[in-house]
Parts: sequence; C-alpha cells; structure tokens
Amino acid sequence: MRFPIHIELRRSRLLFGLMFSMHAVAGGCLLLLPWPPTPRLLLLMMIAWSAWWSLRRSRVRGLRLAGNGDLDFLLASGEMISAAVQPDTAVFSRMIVLRLRSCDSGRLLSLTLLSDSMPAMQFRLLRLWLRWRAEPSDRFAGGV
Repeated sequence: MRFPIHIELRRSRLLFGLMFSMHAVAGGCLLLLPWPPTPRLLLLMMIAWSAWWSLRRSRVRGLRLAGNGDLDFLLASGEMISAAVQPDTAVFSRMIVLRLRSCDSGRLLSLTLLSDSMPAMQFRLLRLWLRWRAEPSDRFAGGV
C-alpha cells in the first residue's frame, strides 16, 4: 500500500433506503394503533425528528489514512482534523462502524460506512488498514 491513502466518502444509498424504510414502518405502525390522536401525533413527531436526524448528510466528506496508523478526516468546510481510531470500531465484510476521537477537541464521532459509501477498492483498503495498521492509541490524558 502506498500512503497516505485519500478516501472520498459519498452518501450510501443502501443505508439511506434502510433508514427511510425503518422510519416509515415505525410511522405506519404508530398510525394503526388505537390510541387517541394526541399521543400518536407526539410520537409521530419524534419519529419524524429521528428520521431527519439520521437521514441528514454527514459532515465528514473524506478520510486520509497514514502508514503509521494516523487518521485524518475532512469536514464539509474543508477543515482536516486528526483523529484516533477507537478500539470499539467494528469492521465487517460489507460494513464498517468507524469510531473516532478528535485529537483537537476530544469529541467522539461515529461513522457507519457501507460498501457503497466509496469505491470498492478504497473500501477494501480501509478494511485492511483498520485491521492491520490502526492501533488504538492512547493520545488523551487518562486514556479516555
């Protein structure tokens, strides 16, 4: 592998479809309940808010992987932020749940990346990098 590896992320159509359909099923089930209109409306508003929150576009537009295990992520604003891969990151054959902690602010970030979030070769490289290169590092005081 030649480092650094730059990965441009795109919205996953599969994840969007799954999230949309699950929220639609939840809303449909709620409408079938024999409850008074007020609690149903309140719960329907909560489902609508959850759908908006989960279907909005991520701020992270790209990743930069280094050979020494460092990872930077590119925000929509163009800002590049260094991050540490957390040990609870999950790597599967068609999905990655990437857990990152920003080195600047210490803020925790979770990204769900499906195989259609990037080109197939880049998805494979990211999976390999996460399994073999990335070492959970203790960059923060107290190991948090």
